[in-house]
Order: sequence, then C-alpha cells, then structure tokens
Amino acid sequence: MKIATIFGTRPEIIKLSTLIPQLDMEFDQVLIHTGQHYSYKMDKIFFDELKLRDCDYTLNIGSGTHAQQTGKMLIELEKVLLFEKPDLVIVQGDTNSTLAGALTASKLHIPVAHVEAGCRSFDKQMPEEINRILVDNISDYLFTPDEISYNNLTCLECFQSDKVYLVGNTSVDVCLRTKQLNNQEYLKSYNLKKRKYILFTLHRQENTTIERLKEIIMALNVISDRIKVLFPAHLRTRKVILENKIKISDNIILTDPLGYNEFMGLLANSKFIMTDSGGIQEEAAVLNVPCLILRDNTEWMYYVEMGKNMLVGTHYDKIVQVVTDLLENDLKFVEIEKIKISINQGATESIVAILKKELNNIKLI
Repeated sequence: MKIATIFGTRPEIIKLSTLIPQLDMEFDQVLIHTGQHYSYKMDKIFFDELKLRDCDYTLNIGSGTHAQQTGKMLIELEKVLLFEKPDLVIVQGDTNSTLAGALTASKLHIPVAHVEAGCRSFDKQMPEEINRILVDNISDYLFTPDEISYNNLTCLECFQSDKVYLVGNTSVDVCLRTKQLNNQEYLKSYNLKKRKYILFTLHRQENTTIERLKEIIMALNVISDRIKVLFPAHLRTRKVILENKIKISDNIILTDPLGYNEFMGLLANSKFIMTDSGGIQEEAAVLNVPCLILRDNTEWMYYVEMGKNMLVGTHYDKIVQVVTDLLENDLKFVEIEKIKISINQGATESIVAILKKELNNIKLI
C-alpha cells in the first residue's frame, strides 16, 4: 500500500518526525514538501537535526497570499498525486499545506488521514481555524490529540465516531525523544543562566500587523528591564520590525530562528515562555515550563483549564501586569510546576497501527 505524506512548514516537520520513519517501515511512503517554509532556519535544519530522509518531491511554492499559496499548491499537488496514485494521503495540523493536501486528495477520491484533528480555537478570524474545520470535514481518518479535540468532533460537531480516534499527540513523542538533549550548553552562546531569562516567540499573522506588534514589543521592552529576554524572530516578524523601525530594547537578545534541539534546550532552561505558537504551548507543558499565550483564545485549552498555561491576550497593559505579577510571586511558579499533566506517549505507534488495520481492510475488499 502506498501513502503520501504532505507537509510544508516547520511545525509539521517536527510533529511528523516520529511518524515518517515508522510509516517508511510499514508502507511505500512518498514524502511531498510544498515549500511553504523554505529557508534553512525554518526548514532544512529540522531535517538534519531530526535525522529525516530527503523528500521525494519538493514543490517550492514559497510565500504569497492565502489564495495564491493554496492555489499553487493545489495545482502542483494534483500533478504529483495523479502520477503516484497513493492509497492514502496524510496531512498534519492546520496550515495552508494541510488544507491543500487534504483538498487535492479529496477531489481525487483518495482517502485522507488528518493528524491533530479536532483542535478548535472557535475563532474564525484565524486562517488556521478555517483550515482545521475544512480539513476535518473532508478527512476519512481523524486522529485527535486529547479528549477536548475528540469531543469537539464527536459531540459538538457530530462526526461519525468510527472515523475519530483518540491517539494522543505526536509532538509529545518528539519532545520526549529529544528531552535528554535539553542541557545547559546552549545557554553559553547567549550568556544566559538557567531560570534567569524568558523565551519569546511571535509569528501569527494577526499578531504581526504593525499596530499589534508595536504594542506587544512595547510590553516586551518594559519586561526586559526586569529580566533578560531571548527572542528568536520568525522571518515575517523580523521583516515587520525592520520595515517599521520598531524599537527593540538592548536587554532583548534578538536572533534568527533556532533549530529544534537548540530551541528545546533554551525552552527547558527558561523561567517561562511567552508565545503565540500552538506547538510551543504543548512543548512547554511537557517540559514543565510556564507558558504565557499571547492570544485571546487557543486550540489547546486543555493546558489552560488545568492552570499549566495562561491566556494573556495581546494588549500592553495586560501583558505587563501578568508578567510583573508572575515575576514577583515565586510561589506561583511552584504551583504551576506541581500541576501534573497526563503525558501520553505512543501517538505515533497508535496512528501507524490504525492505518495498517484500516488499509489492510481496504485491500481485502
């Protein structure tokens, strides 16, 4: 049986990195990279660090508006799928590559498996939310990461329960696999000490408008007067900062995007992280690092409801207030660290086992 796995961004590469080798062992797998992320720091470095094989197809789609990017992907993916004729297409998450992969396969009557299905922020202003909803509705196998996402599909949206599987999250498998690498060696490069700095990332489209980014950076500048800040800047974020001459405090260490191993090492040793990333919310929880979410909502409410992560929003006053309160209250860190989350390993193995069973059934028919 032949499987085509389609992806195109840094988070997808990371979250599929435990799945791809397992699928290679069980199936004839075709790897298709759309090229949505294409710089070394956002792409190739993760193949190197996570020891992934080269892709069979790299489409080099690059940047553009949502319509331009997704349209180009649909055209090129159709050519590949028509040639390869896979029995199943796998997509992950909520990117334009995810949507294009699922939509192309569905139109060609190829079954689709969606890894990390059922996640919802319930905010349709987010392009990722639109992608999640559409992909779930055209997928044949829905692999959910937690009970909330499982219930979103089976209870709230009334999906057939026999196509929805609660398997856990592959990002947990990846995170735990590399946890032993999270030592303090990475701190030396930036003259940092364990728990004496915070990590900051920002990349979402809604947060990189000039007005909102200025407000968030203004809050970060104030925070950096109290504690060092390491800011690996996404290419889109850096571009807006440079083009609009947004002032960055000298206490903020601005760097290029980091590789997975280095980033995880710096995350594990930080006092806390401020981010708008979905994947980092999960990784922080697994590594027991407090996470302040620079959004008004999140698809990972599981960790927020437990008290492990905090929704802070994007307004200057609220960000400064929450961070100040946290820095002045060491007991709060102790409370957060004591919260035990259920870390379920084995999502990778569960997905592969289910696909083997389902595809064998199709073959018998």
